[in-house]
Amino acid sequence: MPSPSLIEAFDAARERHAAAVAALVPLLIEIALATVAASLPGAEVIETEGEVNEDWLFTLRIQRVLDGKGEVLYAAGLGHDDPHVETTIDTVGFDYLDLLLDLTGDDYLGNKTVTRAPGETF
Repeated sequence: MPSPSLIEAFDAARERHAAAVAALVPLLIEIALATVAASLPGAEVIETEGEVNEDWLFTLRIQRVLDGKGEVLYAAGLGHDDPHVETTIDTVGFDYLDLLLDLTGDDYLGNKTVTRAPGETF
């Protein structure tokens, strides 16, 4: 049986981890949106699909990008004429959204909408 001090240390570490994840998630969302908006000005909403791929890896990929009025700026099925936009979309998926999925468990599996929290600014 673990000692009470070991259990207390474990509980404290879990609390610090949960706090760090809670702080990191909105930052990841903001970085993803800012990176996409650098290539697609006006981007405010990212529609994603989270799944387990054929290699049993959890992936979160952008399906569509919308502006603040709901107009489609990018759709995965159609692609984009600018190869820089395509590269940016891929980079955001690999560098930021996959980490978002790793940190949040199954919160982003399936089709989800990723936006800033109301009133969230950085």
